[in-house]
Amino acid sequence: MLAIHKMTLLALLTAAAVAGRLAIHGMNIQPATLIIILTGWFFGWKMGAAEGLLTALVSDLFLGLGYWTLFHIVAWGLIGLLSALLPQKRWLYFLWLVVSGLVFGMIMALSYFVFTQNPLTVVGLWISGLPFDLYHAAGNLIFGLFSPLLFKVFAAEARKLNKQTR
Repeated sequence: MLAIHKMTLLALLTAAAVAGRLAIHGMNIQPATLIIILTGWFFGWKMGAAEGLLTALVSDLFLGLGYWTLFHIVAWGLIGLLSALLPQKRWLYFLWLVVSGLVFGMIMALSYFVFTQNPLTVVGLWISGLPFDLYHAAGNLIFGLFSPLLFKVFAAEARKLNKQTR
């Protein structure tokens, strides 16, 4: 029963993250990263990484698959995984919301190596994309400021899962 509960929860969280990404697509401000972070924080590294992977893959099925999909998977999967390793302190959560937007952008900048082997070109392209990374970071923070209700929902689900494992 626990496995079914986890798979259902993961599917619902993925659907919410994908819907959020699709609803506000284009501005690089969307709630997907927040949901991935909360999934890792409350449910552990496996669920966090899986949430990141699935969100990237499913949303790219709608928005278009390409060489960047692998980088989306790595970036969001890593963010979900690292979120599980953070001590559960609110100030650290808000800091991670900002930093994760920049980490995502840095990993996506590595995709430029597909087109060039020159590290200076990649760094230049990454710098030119920094405004979008800052939008992502700011968007994560703004969504995070409105997440106290989500904390209650995620904590309640985490308690349910913990009861089932005993």
